[in-house]
Parts: sequence; structure tokens; C-alpha cells
Amino acid sequence: MPRPHTLFTAFALASLALFWVPLHQLVSLSLDDRRYSHLILIPVISAFFMYRERRRIFSRIAFHPRAGLPFLAAALAVYGLLVLRVVQAPPNYALSITVLAIVLVWVAGFAVSYGAHTCKAALFPLLLLLLLVPVPFDLMDKIISVLQTGSSEATYALFKLFDVPMFRDGVRFELPGVGIEVAKECSSIHSAWALFITGLLVAHMFLKSIRSKLCLSILTVPVAMLTNAVRIVTLWFLGTHVDPGFLTGNLHHNGGILFSLISLSILMTCLFLLRKTEHLPVEPR
Repeated sequence: MPRPHTLFTAFALASLALFWVPLHQLVSLSLDDRRYSHLILIPVISAFFMYRERRRIFSRIAFHPRAGLPFLAAALAVYGLLVLRVVQAPPNYALSITVLAIVLVWVAGFAVSYGAHTCKAALFPLLLLLLLVPVPFDLMDKIISVLQTGSSEATYALFKLFDVPMFRDGVRFELPGVGIEVAKECSSIHSAWALFITGLLVAHMFLKSIRSKLCLSILTVPVAMLTNAVRIVTLWFLGTHVDPGFLTGNLHHNGGILFSLISLSILMTCLFLLRKTEHLPVEPR
């Protein structure tokens, strides 16, 4: 049996050479477009969890060529249909389909090198690699639109809570002293991605049931919207009551870390409550 780590390393290097062009495009997209800035971190996070749980994952290594066949067949089907133009995918879907095929090839190489049991034990870090697949541009615009609408609704609720007189027209608010628009650039897509990934990670580490993990991951979306609304209301208050420079200053452009602490605080509270529910005794029927 070949040494599994050597075999998988050789497999990974070969795949990097084979798919160098689309992987280079993926890295360039992540570095040039803030909407996709999370992509380059996904392999690092996956590798970290693989190393963190290495004793459990690699406890029963077995060279098993047939274990990777389903993933390899799926990769060839996805990539082959695209290359042979059997499926005419829109241009902005081509990179997403190609990266999906690459991820399937990596999972196939992992399954061949380490066996089916190890592949099952490493399910979370392997599934995490699916986040490496970039969301096509039109779908990303729809996600941003949902965040934009949700942030507008949360902002409206906060203004009503504080009894601020206003006139609202969709995502635009006419307020005392200034008009505010929750533009697409203010949808907080970057923070939403970061919070969603953080939710997946802490759910995996601290929660046991699939239901609780799924619940925490879903909660990251409204939490991101609420935090963005808090940011908008805070900037309006500071800009109209303290200094107009707050509306266009550093807090507006670089205050993401500060308001991310609010998101994390809410997320940790939700995590604490979900952990409590997992330890509640189950009443017999």
C-alpha cells in the first residue's frame, strides 16, 4: 500500500497543475471582489479542522481505490459536460461549475488515499470545501438584494422603536437632517459571509444535534441584517447629533470590525441558548 500522505500530496499537486488556470481565476476573483473575499480562506479553514481532528479522522486509514470512484465520476460528469459543451452554461456559471468539479476531484483523491471510513470521519472539513465554489454573479446579486431588503426592514423597525420621524420609500429613508439609502454597497455582504462561516464553525465545535447546528447557521442571516441596521442607525445618530463627518468618515468605511463584535455577541448568545436546549431532559411519551 502506498503511503497515504504521500499519495494524497502527489494527487493534490497534480490537480493543482491540471487546474491551474481556473484556480488562478478563483484566487484573482477572491482578491479583486469583496463579495468573494472569503474564498481564499476556505481551504485554510478546512485544513485547520482536518489537523485539529486528525486523531479521530485518521484513526483507520486504508488504501481504497474504489472509494473515490463515485466522486471522480461526478467530477468527470460535471467538468466533462462543460468542456464538451453538452451543457451550455451561462458564462458566469463556468467558473462555479469548474471549481465544483475540482472539489469533487480532491474528495475523490482523499477517499482513495485514506479510505471510506476516513472520508466519513472528515465529512465536515470536506463539505466545507463546497464554500470554495463561487456563487454565480446573478445569484450573488439576489443574495445581496435579500440582505439589502432585510437590512432596510430592520432599520425601519429600529427607527420606529426610537420614534424617529421619517418618510420611507423602499430602501431610502428621509430623516431629520439627512436622507439615507441602504444601497447594495451597504448590504454588508462581506460581513454576512464572515458571520455565516463563523456560525458553521462554532456550530460544528460546540453543538451536537444537526437541528441545532442548522438553526445556528440559519440565524446568522437575520443577525447580519440586524447588525447592519444597528450600524446604519448609529451612523445616522452620530452624524446628525455629534458630527456630520461620521456619515462619510472612517466609522462608515472601516467600522466593520466594531459592529462585527455585536454580531458575534448575538451569535454567541444564540449558541449558548441552543446548547442549553440540547441538555434539556427529554420527556417520555
